[in-house]
Amino acid sequence: MLNPDTPAKCCSYCGGRDHDFEECPKRKADAEREQETARKDLNPAGERLPSN
Repeated sequence: MLNPDTPAKCCSYCGGRDHDFEECPKRKADAEREQETARKDLNPAGERLPSN
């Protein structure tokens, strides 16, 4: 029987029903991949960026 007190979970990013959007492992992995791509685009020669 369904438990009406428990909120339904459904990820709007990947459609998974076992987690919410905020906890989506695919979304987190995609975000990390985008950050790495952006970092490479800013520094295509692979040179170390100076740290302040």
